[in-house]
Amino acid sequence: MVYTAPLITSIPDYSLAMNSMASSRIALPVAPSSYIYSHFKHVSGFPASEGQQGVPITKLKILDAVIEHLSQIKKEPLSPVSTERLDALIEQYKKEIEVAQAANKALPYNPKPPAPAPMVVNLVA
Repeated sequence: MVYTAPLITSIPDYSLAMNSMASSRIALPVAPSSYIYSHFKHVSGFPASEGQQGVPITKLKILDAVIEHLSQIKKEPLSPVSTERLDALIEQYKKEIEVAQAANKALPYNPKPPAPAPMVVNLVA
C-alpha cells in the first residue's frame, strides 16, 4: 500500500506579516468580519483580501499569549540551578507521582454507571 499525501494547491501569502515583523507588532490576515476583534498587544490582524484565507482570531490570541510569555521570560534574570536543587526537584516530583499512583489504586476511576433502560410514560390522565 502506497500512501500519497494530498498536494497543497494554495499557500496563504503572509508576506505582509513578515514585513511587519521589523516593527514591534505582527500583522496577519483575518476574515474581514473578524477584523475589529483582531487587535492584541503583540499581534494584530488586517482584512484578508478576496480569496485569501484569514487566520482565526483564536490563533492570533494564542500567538499573542506565547509572545507575551516569551517576552516575560526574556526579562527575568537567569538563575543558575545547582545539581542539588535538580536532585531535590526530581525527588519531589517522584514523591508526587507515587502519591498520585497510590491514590489511584485506592480509588480507581469508575465510569458513570449505565443509564437505566428508557421508559415510556403516559401523561394523559
